[in-house]
Amino acid sequence: MLTAYLPHNLFKSSFEEFINSDPQLHALNQLEYQHSSNWWAKLSFNTPGIYILTGGRQIGKSTSCKLLIKHCLLEKIFAPQDILYLPCDEIYDAKQLGQLLRLFLDANAGRMFLLIIDEITFVQHWDRVIKSLADEGYFTRGMCILTGSDTLILKEATMRFPGRRGKAAQTDFHLYPLSFSEYVHLKNTKSNFTLEKNFQDYLQCGGYLRAINDFAEKGEVLQSTFLTYEQWIRGDFLRQGKKEDYLLALLHALLTVGVSPISFSSLTQKIGMMSKETCIDYIKLLERIDVLIDLLAFDQNKKQGSPKKDRKFHFFDPFIQRTLYQWLLRDGLLNTFDFEASLVEACVASHCYRLGKTFYFKGNGEIDIIWLIEKKIYPIEIKWSNQIRPNDLKSLKQFSNSLILGKTAQTGFVDSVQLLPVYQFLYDMQEIISLE
Repeated sequence: MLTAYLPHNLFKSSFEEFINSDPQLHALNQLEYQHSSNWWAKLSFNTPGIYILTGGRQIGKSTSCKLLIKHCLLEKIFAPQDILYLPCDEIYDAKQLGQLLRLFLDANAGRMFLLIIDEITFVQHWDRVIKSLADEGYFTRGMCILTGSDTLILKEATMRFPGRRGKAAQTDFHLYPLSFSEYVHLKNTKSNFTLEKNFQDYLQCGGYLRAINDFAEKGEVLQSTFLTYEQWIRGDFLRQGKKEDYLLALLHALLTVGVSPISFSSLTQKIGMMSKETCIDYIKLLERIDVLIDLLAFDQNKKQGSPKKDRKFHFFDPFIQRTLYQWLLRDGLLNTFDFEASLVEACVASHCYRLGKTFYFKGNGEIDIIWLIEKKIYPIEIKWSNQIRPNDLKSLKQFSNSLILGKTAQTGFVDSVQLLPVYQFLYDMQEIISLE
């Protein structure tokens, strides 16, 4: 039964064939600019248990897992017969999943193993299978890595088998699109662009490897690439029984609202075709697959978000925002408009979101982003214009550590508020974190 999965397990017959002909590794090798997260460097390979890798579709989870296998074979951590990579896109139910896993696990009785089950959430009731195998003791002698793009489903399901995950210090990992800093480092292995030029390019292709290579080779992201990611988002919604017309109406509303705060009730009224509960449900799914982030208003007294106040919605990555824009434009649901300023603010918000708690502020004026690192608050205002006005400083002066992120290369202080170019801040974020 496992022979059907040999194209993803070519290492069982030949390491060289695996390196040259594996679907993910071959696709990676065709790209001029290559990148894959080595999240697995933090794994202790002699610590059995159940590990989880999440991240949006097409982000590189499968490729990183194939590189993990390559590493394990080169370092002789596992023998080829003790490794299985199992994609779940053609596994129809929990019974079939259980049969396939038992075939592999029973054949490897008594030996350490590496089992990677890719996009396991495609299989209904998958968690029952994993819990059953865990209860039978299979995962006390090997590593089982589960991947999926819906973070909530994985998180909720794994809560049903507490105490069965193993003893590793870290068992959950998440992949994001390349940050701006990672993008710069990737591109500068081949050429020497300035940060400003790099940022303009990043606003076109974001942190998605296929779009990055399109833009580097063709000077634009190809329509076929936009279509691939559009189909991913559509597919994830349809697979969960959602309606495409509801999704498109919601995306239209979010794109036209831009960076303005809005409540769920007002957003529902703007859409006009779904209930508030349905609107929230669709938004939560967009968040779980790394398409959208939801910023709460910051409560100065409690140092946390206020869920009852208006929210700010940002798209997670510039390329994803452009994909949705192109989709609605092509379907005649949106007119052409300039959204670069909202793209920049969303870019800063999503980078902050990856590294710390992130909100916006609405009090005596509004501040685009409140970024909490440890106990330190960074109020951030993005001004995508060539001029900073005194009014832009009014709200920021209520806080210390305030920042204005501008469009130009100008740096320094404006009436005690620090001024930085947007691209410089994004590039230096890890350094800011390390100083805390």
